[in-house]
Amino acid sequence: MADPVTAAIVGGAALTKGVSGYKAGQSSAKSAMATAQYNKQIADINAQMEADRGRITRDITERNAEVIADRASYNAFALERQADQLEDQTDFDLQIAERQYDIFTSEKRAKWGNSGVTMQGSPATVAFADAHAAAVNLANIEFRGKQAAASIDQTAAMTRYQGKSDYNATMQQAYLQQYASDIQRANIINEGNMNMYAGMSKAYQAKQQANAALVNGFASAVTAGVGAYGGAGGFASGASTPTAMAGSGKSAFGAVPGPRTFGMGTFGSGSTGQFASGNSNFNFYGGS
Repeated sequence: MADPVTAAIVGGAALTKGVSGYKAGQSSAKSAMATAQYNKQIADINAQMEADRGRITRDITERNAEVIADRASYNAFALERQADQLEDQTDFDLQIAERQYDIFTSEKRAKWGNSGVTMQGSPATVAFADAHAAAVNLANIEFRGKQAAASIDQTAAMTRYQGKSDYNATMQQAYLQQYASDIQRANIINEGNMNMYAGMSKAYQAKQQANAALVNGFASAVTAGVGAYGGAGGFASGASTPTAMAGSGKSAFGAVPGPRTFGMGTFGSGSTGQFASGNSNFNFYGGS
């Protein structure tokens, strides 16, 4: 049979261990929950920062696309103006060339007239050749001017087309960047939720362990207490028990007294007496 003092000490130690385990488990649960909430807050902040970064990046990229389109449009407009100016310059050159040809022809004919040369034979051939050369020169001036203007117009059109192409590519890049940012933000939020769930699960497990430690501590303490009580003779059988005492006619506190009877007129001095009232008798036990 275990020593009652030792059993009591063991029970107290078990209870203390259970309470300590409960407190440690509760502390671990609070720490896990606080960590989970902190990580969730950090994840929310990171998600918001990613959303802001994606929006700002898209705004900047879209603005760059607009700048590209505006620059291309301006460059195309400048080229078109250059082509118009070249056409005007060609018209002016044609007028000057025609005027010079007219002056040259008039002067030559005047000299021939003053010299008595008629427009027959060689002079006519020379005049025809000069007219042909002048016509070819004028046509060449016009052709080269139109060719240069057309080249500039084509460059302007290519510039405008390139600007639209760059604008569309840059806008597409902005959309893709926004899409990538949205995916990154979703991943951050998902990771934060998973961390929060893991922290809550860890906190729940810590609480379960704390409750189990407390229950085990109480159970061990009760077991040790029962053992100590039994070791002290609290559950021993024999005459000391109430049941045994009742069988022998004695109580645990002394002998069971016999009945006393008292009469109506007299109060007996013996060990018994009877108190009569009508047909009723009241018996009671007194000391022997």
